[in-house]
Amino acid sequence: MPARLSRVMAIAAVLSLPMPQLAGAATKTGTFLVSAVVVSDCDIRSTPNLAFGEVGAISQPVDVTSVIIVACTTGTAYTIALNPGDGTGSTVPDRRMSNGTNSLKYQLYSDAARTAVWGQTVGTDTVGATGNGNDQERTIYGRMPPQTMPAAGTYQSLVTVTVQY
Repeated sequence: MPARLSRVMAIAAVLSLPMPQLAGAATKTGTFLVSAVVVSDCDIRSTPNLAFGEVGAISQPVDVTSVIIVACTTGTAYTIALNPGDGTGSTVPDRRMSNGTNSLKYQLYSDAARTAVWGQTVGTDTVGATGNGNDQERTIYGRMPPQTMPAAGTYQSLVTVTVQY
């Protein structure tokens, strides 16, 4: 028998033998920890513009509203402050929109009756709440009082919203 044929037969014979089973197959497990640290945090989600629209000579107050949306982690106490705005001569008790050197009076309130001026002194004229982990809406109540109307034009004031927590 040629050597080559004998090698092929030997390999075939070995392959036809039953394969041994792995004795005592084992499984091992391990664990790992998944963690996160939630910190007190707040986010200003929305600060839409407050527009009084087109006004002429007014004899009654013009009232408008807008909504600030804040989200804070559950249990986080926070306050929302509104600065006087950047209108010429504007202060919290006497807010003004301006167009050049001309100004137009308005005010921002934290209540629908428009009696509580919304300002920037914590504990005095800011709005406070406690976060619940969801978006929380706070309405801004704007009022333009009757006044001597300045020259026609577009009057603006950029108000900064600050959330302190």
